[in-house]
Amino acid sequence: MPAPCFAVVLALCLLGLRANAQTPSASLSTSPRPIELKEEPGGEVPEVFISPGKSTTLMFDAELLRTAEGKDTATLERREAFALVDAGLTILRLIPSEGLKPGDRLRLTVRFAGRAAPSGAAFTLVVHAAQAEPMVEVYRNARPVESYQQEAREARARAAQCHDELKRIQAERAEPGGLTGLLAAKQLDEKGVLPKVLTEAFTEAPGNVPSVFLIRSYRAAGRVAVELELNGLANAPPFVVAGAALTGRRGAELKVLPVWSSGPIKADPSNPGRVVVEAEATTEDARGPYTLKLWEDGGGRTVLLGNVTFP
Repeated sequence: MPAPCFAVVLALCLLGLRANAQTPSASLSTSPRPIELKEEPGGEVPEVFISPGKSTTLMFDAELLRTAEGKDTATLERREAFALVDAGLTILRLIPSEGLKPGDRLRLTVRFAGRAAPSGAAFTLVVHAAQAEPMVEVYRNARPVESYQQEAREARARAAQCHDELKRIQAERAEPGGLTGLLAAKQLDEKGVLPKVLTEAFTEAPGNVPSVFLIRSYRAAGRVAVELELNGLANAPPFVVAGAALTGRRGAELKVLPVWSSGPIKADPSNPGRVVVEAEATTEDARGPYTLKLWEDGGGRTVLLGNVTFP
């Protein structure tokens, strides 16, 4: 790739730093994302990404208002669809249930104790198939300098990550493909690539869109992969894979590389769509079992498969 193209990619990566404030990336930061409230209401309502079964905690720098009986005054749309709503003095922890579907948008409002402005805040909770923001810091007053310094450190770390990714892409383009490429990358040892057919062993969640025809897993030195053949539903839009996650029993996720697919998955049994999910994994990591989740852009329809194991 010519040098100017890499400059453009780097610029896009850096621009993506700002986008992370509103959209979930492939790997959400474990550091809290700051949200600053304005004294006067109005403007865009901040979005917070949540996911069924995953915890999201909003931390406030002011006390939340409670009733005389000690009950919280937070207003949460479809509150009954949450497995946990735990409001403390300055925190609000949420765990959505499976009753919420990807793409759902719910309104959350809180009120603060005291008479300072703003008296409350509103948020839009956006349900994503697999990714949630673990922590969000909400500032009613001016943010401390330390918060800006932390944000700057994270921005530098993300820029360095983009730079490393570009170097990796450059190196891969300079290396040969095929088996020669695997050998050059030291991903093919004396054991070769070990395959495993999982078509009869995996478990499929009800309502998967699309359905699974065939599934195989592979393991090589430092890498694992899952190959799927999928068929879309009749009278439904094609399924376009945007991302994937491989989650173990204790919630640990493998580092998934960019997902490859043969294209939009349509309702055509004679020509099923193919998807390959590759991840970095040691021999210990590969023992599994794992749950594989595929999702569309925006966290829409999903494919959820359990009991995924590797050779």
